[in-house]
Amino acid sequence: MKNIIKLLNSNINKILSNHSRFFEYDAIEIRLRTNSPVFVKSIKGDYFLGLNDISRRYNDNYYKIKKKDIADTIASLTLNSIHAFEKEIQGGYITIEGGHRVGLSGDCIYEGDKFKGFKNITSLNIRIAREFVGCTKSYFKYFISHSNKIYNTLVIGPPLSGKTTFIRDISAHLSDGVKTKNFDGCDVTIIDERGEISSVFNGVPQMYVGRRTDVLAYCMKKEGFIMSIRALSPRVIICDELGSKDDFEAIQYALKSGVNIIATAHGYSVEDIKKNIYLKNIINNCFFDRVIILSGSKPLDIKEIYDIQKNRVILNDND
Repeated sequence: MKNIIKLLNSNINKILSNHSRFFEYDAIEIRLRTNSPVFVKSIKGDYFLGLNDISRRYNDNYYKIKKKDIADTIASLTLNSIHAFEKEIQGGYITIEGGHRVGLSGDCIYEGDKFKGFKNITSLNIRIAREFVGCTKSYFKYFISHSNKIYNTLVIGPPLSGKTTFIRDISAHLSDGVKTKNFDGCDVTIIDERGEISSVFNGVPQMYVGRRTDVLAYCMKKEGFIMSIRALSPRVIICDELGSKDDFEAIQYALKSGVNIIATAHGYSVEDIKKNIYLKNIINNCFFDRVIILSGSKPLDIKEIYDIQKNRVILNDND
């Protein structure tokens, strides 16, 4: 948290520094919007921040962020070289040291029908990257069979439910092995389309993903699946956010090649993600053996684990 605060404009820095102890370990997002107070989403709840106090409700007396505060913060985050982040900005964000992702909004610039970037950036969403090492260890038994077969697994959850954190930690366990399960580890490839799973910064993963893990950062899933299967020989491929026709074809290709898949999808339930025709086909064709559903009530909270092959729930939040 302190490494983020030091990069912010002095006015914003002062406000967050005064409350850093309260948010140090559980802040999820820092929202900076022009003409609004500093806003923090945390595990404890959502808060507007004043210089000396905080409130769950908007307080008109709190300092309102100015356009210059946003401009100064962007200059600091990009080390006064915003053009070096041009490719990321075309995806609507920049990644800073520590793997933290900063979402951008403002006036959008297009060349023809292609999005090129922003001018007059009016708000920033700093998504704080955190490692919860070992957070999936007690659930590892649901990813492998007694004979060490790895189950193809889809992790479903709404935004901020911890899907990416979940598969990052599973990657480390699969890669390094788990002695208590007599699993020695295996070769893993992460196709990190947005650099979010491994939190890549300047080509270096900022988060631990395992010693036998290869990372294809900023690589489209379709190309990543083909490249990794042909050249990296993974036993497992891990990726984020399925939902397109290309994703359907890539998953099909990997399974035909004998590679296991662990992936995520946005949604609240299996029925919810079936509203996407490609995810519906993935589920109906039994590409995955198991589905893990995160509740979203708090990060990494498992609502249920569903065995697609047996058509039954094998764990729920009442267990």
